[in-house]
Amino acid sequence: MPDMPLPSAAPPPEPEACWRDTPLHRLMLTALLNTLDATLLGSASATRTLEEWSQRHRLASPPTLRAVNLRTPPRPCPPNLQAALRLPASVPAGTLRYRHVRLMCGPIVLSEAENWYLPARLTPAMNEELDTTETPFGRVTAALAFTRQLVQAERLWSALPAGWELGPLPTGSGLPLEFPPLLFRHHATLSRQDGTPISAVIESYTAGAFSFPPPEVAYQPSSSA
Repeated sequence: MPDMPLPSAAPPPEPEACWRDTPLHRLMLTALLNTLDATLLGSASATRTLEEWSQRHRLASPPTLRAVNLRTPPRPCPPNLQAALRLPASVPAGTLRYRHVRLMCGPIVLSEAENWYLPARLTPAMNEELDTTETPFGRVTAALAFTRQLVQAERLWSALPAGWELGPLPTGSGLPLEFPPLLFRHHATLSRQDGTPISAVIESYTAGAFSFPPPEVAYQPSSSA
């Protein structure tokens, strides 16, 4: 009697090209979002953190950040940040300079940053570079070895519904996931090594940081007896 042919193993699934509305992808995104948020909160330089993230996830080649100046009219520094800069409620004109930029890696927008900085506490060369180039603030002022103090953190979006751990996860539509414009936001001050504040920032982070294919799930072919 001829040997019966063994059933052929099912081919591994094709890798996903985009994030989808599925429980697995939403759980993955929750872990990634928490990782990026915590890394930014624990770092002195958001610029350096975003560049390392961009390099690791191959968001662009080369994964270099640039600060595209939006040239928006200056707006007053929020009172809580002005207090964190140890400035009185009313300051002379020119004390604070305003810079509103999009931090981009290649064509991808990673964040929008509003920056109120004290030009008198920077070097003339730093002020010139901030005025005339697309170099991010953190790179321009890196020589100051500044430290970062969080004033407020806001989570604007969650990949999972509230109370997701208390019941079955929704199956989702399986369609490509639609992200909101902003995912989370940080309010912080930057200070020199002697503790003198130099800048207050509001950084609003986009889904651009997740512009890479979802990780593949390891395929385990079924064994036959």
